[in-house]
Amino acid sequence: MGCTPTTGTPGPQGDTGPPGTKGDTGLRGPAGKSVPAEQLKQLEEILAREAGEIIVGTESYSFGLAQRITGFCFLTNHGRFFKLENKNTQILGETIMEKGKIADRNDFTYLVRSAYGDDVKQYFLAVTQSGLIYASEDLETWNQQGNIQQLVVKGQEMETVELVGGF
Repeated sequence: MGCTPTTGTPGPQGDTGPPGTKGDTGLRGPAGKSVPAEQLKQLEEILAREAGEIIVGTESYSFGLAQRITGFCFLTNHGRFFKLENKNTQILGETIMEKGKIADRNDFTYLVRSAYGDDVKQYFLAVTQSGLIYASEDLETWNQQGNIQQLVVKGQEMETVELVGGF
């Protein structure tokens, strides 16, 4: 027989042992930063494909409560819309994605979010140089909301502002 081991049938599974002691809390990481330069460069490369297209607006967004979704959105003067969705409320996203085009125009000038707060419904507005206003509640569906027909500024006084459409 010698020293050769023999293998028999395994025995029954043993009981689960008690949980171990909790380890020490790790070191706090460095403070977060805004959108990293590498991601902005990625967005600029996408925009370089269309001559004369520039970013005219950037806003942060937040949807939901229990499963909060946060991120940043970007608007170009050509109406193209991009999103950088965060991985969670603590970790910045990694990929900027084109989400579509608000309208077939090249005179967008501004992007704004109307409210921030858990109890306030937020709206996003995109404005064109010619006075058209587009609105969205969800950053997916955009509708022309109004048209600023006439805005005359003389010195420091505003004479006439006419809104067509409505909120």
